[in-house]
Amino acid sequence: MRTIIDMRCRPPLPEFRAYFDIPRISWHGARTGAAEVSPAFVQGSMDLFFEEMDQAGVEIAVVQGRNSPAVFMGKQFNAAFIPNERLAEIQDKYAGRFACFAGIDVSNTAHNAVEETVRSVKTLGLKGIFIEPGRQIQSTPDDERVFPVYEKCIELGVPVNLMSGPYAGADIGVSDPLYVDRLCTRYPELKVILGHGGYPYVQQILGVAFKHTNLYVSPDMYVFAPGGKAYIEAANGALRDQIIYGSAYPLRPIIQTVKDTLALGMSTESERAYLELNARRLLDI
Repeated sequence: MRTIIDMRCRPPLPEFRAYFDIPRISWHGARTGAAEVSPAFVQGSMDLFFEEMDQAGVEIAVVQGRNSPAVFMGKQFNAAFIPNERLAEIQDKYAGRFACFAGIDVSNTAHNAVEETVRSVKTLGLKGIFIEPGRQIQSTPDDERVFPVYEKCIELGVPVNLMSGPYAGADIGVSDPLYVDRLCTRYPELKVILGHGGYPYVQQILGVAFKHTNLYVSPDMYVFAPGGKAYIEAANGALRDQIIYGSAYPLRPIIQTVKDTLALGMSTESERAYLELNARRLLDI
């Protein structure tokens, strides 16, 4: 039986429903082919959410925390500050269904970033960290202000998930793969997950992943955006071990995203690596 780990999936809890309003979800989802907004998210029902996961064959949802300010990108994107204790609470309450990443504010405004990284991993038991340099410090992932956080992740042996994509900062320049290349060059032992897959710089980020085996590309919803098929070509070939599945739920519904993914024509081996094995190895679960 097929087993799936979803690298980017936010459950219908009040904290996430406050950030992801339904009009925004509808607009973004439609841009990548979503037929509807998940009924579980609309209703705020965890029971329906787990039903959706089970029907789709998703065993584990990886939940990214968030501690970032509002940013204007042609339209206002709201601030989101979710206590990492809350993530630990849901990880413990729904044991085996969630693997949670702490939202770390690298501007050191919400907390001391290094101290919160240590606390989140060693005390709260979270599986990694999620950072948004383009929003938090209006800079790029290779900014030296973030170096102490990366070094602490290496010491702790946990991955860092970087926000990328068209909405990672005030303009798309913060997602230029050049900065990820420099980061992976400086810290080859750091496990880097690139959320939203560096879109729209698809070919360039695949080149960076080809160069750096410590870079894991998680394109999630952007597989279904213009030019996104190149991610699947890479997963079917030389980058089989470095491309990781995600739904970007609630921006795309779980069941439809799995169905659409299974129709992409991946080989059996590549599909299993993409949907499960790469994430399982990376997260040690």
